[in-house]
Amino acid sequence: MTPLTMKINAAVLSLELFMPAGSAFARTRHRRAYASTTYHRKHYSQTGGALVGAAAGALIDHRHPLTGALIGAAVGEGVQYERNKHVRH
Repeated sequence: MTPLTMKINAAVLSLELFMPAGSAFARTRHRRAYASTTYHRKHYSQTGGALVGAAAGALIDHRHPLTGALIGAAVGEGVQYERNKHVRH
């Protein structure tokens, strides 16, 4: 790979990491059939997030798939943790 190609790949990867951040932490609105101060929202699986992140990380970092999988799993689990942190019961 040439240095220019490596720089382009690094820039694309950096942009891809920031893309889902806006929607990942968005609040979901549900209609309520009753008057209450709380609402219920779906619990997002941290294990599922870690698995999807690991698969994506291994594909993105194909030269070092284990390192990519570990980093991707950590990011995927962290995103799901943040999404679940704002759930009210």
